Amino acid sequence: MPKRIITKTSLPKILRELDRWEGKLTWPLFCDRVAKVLDVPSVSRHTMYLYPAIKERFEQRQKDLREAKEALPRDYTLETANRRIADLEAQVKRLEETNNLLLDQFRRWQYNAYANNVRMDLLAWDKPLPEINRSGRREKRKG
Repeated sequence: MPKRIITKTSLPKILRELDRWEGKLTWPLFCDRVAKVLDVPSVSRHTMYLYPAIKERFEQRQKDLREAKEALPRDYTLETANRRIADLEAQVKRLEETNNLLLDQFRRWQYNAYANNVRMDLLAWDKPLPEINRSGRREKRKG
């Protein structure tokens, strides 16, 4: 079985590279950059296509770059500031899209719980998570 290149830890790095991308954005150029960032020999376009978050963000970033190219003035004293603003705007847009997807998922879960007669008032939704015991010893339970 081949090694997994894109993992939970590498996905944010890939999306961050998309947010920072300047100039012409093509799949071969992007795959080369991702391979360098992840320190692997190569990453194929088809591998990237397996991850909807990457594919959708890539297409959105291409569109954003086309629009930004037409809108940005050519004042080189502000070029660094404009680049930083564009990076931050791209990151905000990506995070807002992620937030909206999570809100939709929550609404589905809420509706499905209601539809299946789950009593929300009896569930302890806001109960804190148990503390992690990394010592390896079992703790005595209180009370």
